[in-house]
Amino acid sequence: MTKAVPSARTSVRAKGEPVGAWDILTVKYLGEAAFTSQKGVDALGRRLFAVVSEMSTSRLMAFALAASAAQAAEAPVVLTPRSVWVVSLTEENDKFAPKNKDRYYTQGLKIAINRGDHTFFSLTQEINTPSDTSNPNPSLDDMPYSGALYVGWGYGAILERGGRRDCMFSVEAKLGVIGPSAGGSTIQNKFHDLIGTPQSAGWGTQLPDELLFNLDGEFRRRFDLDPTGHGYRDLIARGVVELGTVRTEVVLGAQLRWGVNLDKSWGHSYIRHSNGYDPIDALKTPESRPNFSYWAFVDSQLEVVVRNYATDGTNFRESRGVTRSPIVLQCAIGTTFQVYSCSATYFIAARTKEFETQDGVHFFGGLKGQFLF
Repeated sequence: MTKAVPSARTSVRAKGEPVGAWDILTVKYLGEAAFTSQKGVDALGRRLFAVVSEMSTSRLMAFALAASAAQAAEAPVVLTPRSVWVVSLTEENDKFAPKNKDRYYTQGLKIAINRGDHTFFSLTQEINTPSDTSNPNPSLDDMPYSGALYVGWGYGAILERGGRRDCMFSVEAKLGVIGPSAGGSTIQNKFHDLIGTPQSAGWGTQLPDELLFNLDGEFRRRFDLDPTGHGYRDLIARGVVELGTVRTEVVLGAQLRWGVNLDKSWGHSYIRHSNGYDPIDALKTPESRPNFSYWAFVDSQLEVVVRNYATDGTNFRESRGVTRSPIVLQCAIGTTFQVYSCSATYFIAARTKEFETQDGVHFFGGLKGQFLF
């Protein structure tokens, strides 16, 4: 009775394992008899060495290529997503406004870093002064000198609803200091020395040092207003809730934009009333960002203010303060240009009184740059 000859699939390889290039070569040059007995298996190494010695270089190379191709066909290719960093720098200053005068909210600087995993970090400084910066002892009815310096950490995401990515939310925790340790007097007066303007004389009356903390949440919704379907006009509505010792308030706003590639961004945001999250959907990879985009915008917001350190003073230490206005309106106009992995924004804003004895409307402007890495 003839003994059944086991195949290459079940003898050398484990049962159920597919035949690879090694099995094919062995059967072709050694025959299946090499697998039929322990003796044949023991002689496998010697015979294989003899066969390989007789093979030409070209046949060896062909076999190596065939084996590599077979292995590549069996193994799936896994692509690792590219990590993306978006760095933004925003400067707000009343020097950018028509009146060009240091008073009230006079300067804000924010550096924000957004990562591809939806987390973001920010570093912010705010500076406030009274309307008369030449008086070393400002009026008690005027906004006190103050500086705030804080870091922020948060999470943001774009929400998908029925295939539409038209909603965004973010939450940010902030921790820092109010007072001389925030460096407001140093930054302002050193800058004045640099540009050749008089120093502010009343920083000795600024708010005292105090720790600050805030927890802020923001939600945005985009509405396409272009009936042609080209996306040349949209409206971005937003709501912000701030809770803490920096500001406790609710902000409702809307931004109307005209331009090109509007769906690739979520509009301009302001230092004091927005989180550090830059929700630009197309910045997830450099290749997906449009080569060129631009838009003009008109923005307005309503602020319901419960507390503001800049007007109320410190929370736990005695300090200067004025009677805040519970309702503040802000209107702004601006424009944004975006080329490849960089964008620049300029705007001018006007604000109604933040405290009852304030001298009229306050104007300030801002510049913002964004860079993708």
